Amino acid sequence: MNDGKIIIDKIIEKAEAEAMAIKEKANLEVEAVLKAAEEKAKRESDVLKKNAEAEAEKIKAKAISGAELQGKITVLQEKQSILEDVIAEAKKRLETLPDAQYAETVGIMLAKLDKEIGKEIIVSKGDRERLASVIEEKGFILSEQSRELDGGFIVRNGDIEYNYSFESIITVEQEEIRQIAAKILF
Repeated sequence: MNDGKIIIDKIIEKAEAEAMAIKEKANLEVEAVLKAAEEKAKRESDVLKKNAEAEAEKIKAKAISGAELQGKITVLQEKQSILEDVIAEAKKRLETLPDAQYAETVGIMLAKLDKEIGKEIIVSKGDRERLASVIEEKGFILSEQSRELDGGFIVRNGDIEYNYSFESIITVEQEEIRQIAAKILF
């Protein structure tokens, strides 16, 4: 029986050694798998972190670009507003010139006109008296008609009328006036 027990003990011992070896091998494999998984997770985490940083930079750049664009739009709107105010102020000053200056300004305008486009000058009721002499002096005829004008005049040649009212001149020349004012102001 002793021999049998020795054999059994050797078999058990051998089985335990093999089990231990298998267990150690399995532990090493588990460690290797865990280490590989950790390395893979770290690499993927690094990639995700870099992508997130890149995306954050893009968002930041977009926000800055948007803010800069909005700033430029605001500046442009403010410049446009200033130019509109300048044009409105110029019109107001033309309309409120003292009589002598107003007559002189209209006289200069009449002197530059080609009389072939017409000699009949139409003005507002308020301007008839203060412009009558300058119209005659420049070789034109004051019309019996009058119009609602905020300054300036209309040249009539039969059925054709040429509008030289301040409002009309400013409207026609507005872009050039804006450019000149912008050069002076900005």
